[in-house]
Amino acid sequence: MNSLLEYLAEKNYYTAKAFWKWGQRRALHAYSGQPIINYQMGKVGSSTVQASLLALGMDRRVYHVHFLNPVRVRQIEQQRRKYFRTERYGRLRRPWLYEFLYEQIMKKERHWKLVTLVREPIARNVSTFFENLEVTAKAEAAVYAVRSAYYGFDIEVALEKLDPLIELFFERLVHERPLRYFDDEIKTVFGIDVFDSEFPKDRGFRIYHGDNADLLLIRLENLDSCANSAFKAFLEIDNLALVNTNVATNKVYAPLYREFKRSICLPQDYVDRMYDSKYTRHFYSEEEIQQFRNRWTAGQSV
Repeated sequence: MNSLLEYLAEKNYYTAKAFWKWGQRRALHAYSGQPIINYQMGKVGSSTVQASLLALGMDRRVYHVHFLNPVRVRQIEQQRRKYFRTERYGRLRRPWLYEFLYEQIMKKERHWKLVTLVREPIARNVSTFFENLEVTAKAEAAVYAVRSAYYGFDIEVALEKLDPLIELFFERLVHERPLRYFDDEIKTVFGIDVFDSEFPKDRGFRIYHGDNADLLLIRLENLDSCANSAFKAFLEIDNLALVNTNVATNKVYAPLYREFKRSICLPQDYVDRMYDSKYTRHFYSEEEIQQFRNRWTAGQSV
């Protein structure tokens, strides 16, 4: 019977989506513990947190999402509908998951555990830009083919001349997304305002409580040092071991990424926009922000 349903589902977009969400409901009910949503903007350590939580083998469903705001989710689904029944089908199922979880959250039938991270915005933006690139090293020395379906370009660049790629970074990336993320996502979906009270910058994490969710927020810069104490306080576990994954230095584009960070010249107004923001000033001290400024304006890699 299931085989027939699967066959019929793959013939029609809406049937496929409904069948997939039915499977997700079954999977959610198979666990007895509170579900965890690893709910973070891209390139702040979400893959490491996901792998580390899954390695514990808890009786909890652990989801990994970047967006739950229904407006943003609809935008992503529209962009990816062309992936239906293609080799990129898995990327289409991401907005299906976001929509499924939002529907479950709005039912208010259970209390959710949320984990999110914050990262200084310029380092995050550069990392995000590279995450959405498909990079191939050419036979010629230090030449790369760089393609992005997400940003809509296909170029070749040499390590000694990265100006075309730097221009695309400024033109195609939504640079303010991390600055708005907690208002657009976590506050809108769960009603938790992380800016409403002081963040303990020296400790590097804080737990917030909402009507139908608890939220653990960690600074990526403190993750290695505070992960055990943070997750013990939040989930009552004391054996968390970080499993580092999706690290840029291990990828084919690592030399390009390193040279990009070394050679990019950031306009002063861009640096000010990122570091004078409510977001940065809430999570980082004046001394830390000055260190970020010095690092980028000096053209050093991060």
